[in-house]
Amino acid sequence: MRDCAAGHRHSNRWLGRWRGLTRQIAAAAMVWLALLLGAGAASALEGIPVPPDTDAIDLTNLIERATRSNDRIQVSTAPGVDGLVRRIEVRAQESGSSSSWAIFALTNETDEQIDRLLVADFHRLVNSGVFWPDLGASRIAAITPSQGFRPERQPSQSADVFQITLDPGDTVTFVAELRVPTLPQLYLWKPDAYKDKLASFTFYKGILIGIAGMLAVLLTTVFVVRGTAMFPAAACFAWAVLAYLAIDFGYWNQLFFVPAQADQVYRAGAEATLAASLLIFLFAYLNLNRWHVRFSHAGALWLLSLLALVALAIYQAPVAAGIARISLLALGIVGFGLIVYLSFKGFDRAIMLIPTWLIFLVWLFGAAETVTGHLANDFVSQALAAGLVMIVLLIAVTVSQHAFSGGAAMVVKETDTGRRALALTGYDPLTRPFEPMMRAMPKVPAPRAYLDGLDIDDPATGARFIDYRRFHDTTEASATLPEATA
Repeated sequence: MRDCAAGHRHSNRWLGRWRGLTRQIAAAAMVWLALLLGAGAASALEGIPVPPDTDAIDLTNLIERATRSNDRIQVSTAPGVDGLVRRIEVRAQESGSSSSWAIFALTNETDEQIDRLLVADFHRLVNSGVFWPDLGASRIAAITPSQGFRPERQPSQSADVFQITLDPGDTVTFVAELRVPTLPQLYLWKPDAYKDKLASFTFYKGILIGIAGMLAVLLTTVFVVRGTAMFPAAACFAWAVLAYLAIDFGYWNQLFFVPAQADQVYRAGAEATLAASLLIFLFAYLNLNRWHVRFSHAGALWLLSLLALVALAIYQAPVAAGIARISLLALGIVGFGLIVYLSFKGFDRAIMLIPTWLIFLVWLFGAAETVTGHLANDFVSQALAAGLVMIVLLIAVTVSQHAFSGGAAMVVKETDTGRRALALTGYDPLTRPFEPMMRAMPKVPAPRAYLDGLDIDDPATGARFIDYRRFHDTTEASATLPEATA
């Protein structure tokens, strides 16, 4: 009996210890939960004041983002005038396994009703990324307010635009359902200020599109006149720039009735075409195939890879765009090295391409700083578009010099007077600057050998003999003609 009593007391002692440990764990859990709720209360939503005289408010860093594994979310509203915090539940309109949300609150501290436009652009070049870039998409599916009417979507080809109305003294919490997890930028605009911004940018974009289109048509016309490889390459690059600007400015959808959701494919294809056409121009303008056969092999392999990116853009647009951006950077560095090397060799075309390529390197630096987020100005993408048009303009000026100068030289060589002048002076001084391109050029027969075939009594050739004798009599005292060679 004594042993049984001792065992019973021992079991009661362990049971008491277990109960004490359980109470301590429960108390710790309640303390942790209280701290968590306190932190949540401290970080609750606060209304963002909307001044009546401010044209735009950047809400990008003032909103809260949330992701749920189901199609609904519960949020606590910002306290209103009465200080009460309510809890609302919002269900997603688009079905899916998970949902992404953006929550923010706006406060009207005035005694007048305020109308504003909530704008989320489809595409923003700033901080879009390099390896897996954000190529643009519709961001917001719907917006649910904590009170009042649901914001109405406004028609737009380049952004999600919703009209928001705030009554005097109200604080309204808005829950935005996102179509994609990323929201690069969110602005609250005055309606008139937003319309003025669109009007000013429309004029600016129209000027750039007009200049790019004119240059593309000019280079295409030069290609029709002169069939040299550099001219179709330059024209191809100009048309690629025009297509890229049309997509970036939103004109592509209006011209070809393409939905905004397909912009990713066309944007990736345009970037890959830009890199491929610029590679073709560099290869054709510098005549790299005449310098070394390895240049031809490397250029052909690189070009095939870029053309494959255009097909890849249909299935994996972000991957194709990322590879195209890296290829543009590599092309700028490799092209600059080739230009410097050929310039030291005395190649005139390489020297003429130096200003254009320096501007292209500056543009690459600005584009790299923009897509990585170091340049976050709202106007930097428009400046990069203008820089792209400037590069096309410099290329057009460079190749046009060869078009007009080359054509004049060909006309002179086709006339009989030109042949006789070149026969007297010799080809060597004329062809020495073009030694790398023209390894061997046939010599025109010397004048005396040419005259052996002329007959003074023949009316067709006698005039040529008389012209030569007249020239020979006037220059015999001061110069001696070279001996005739067979």
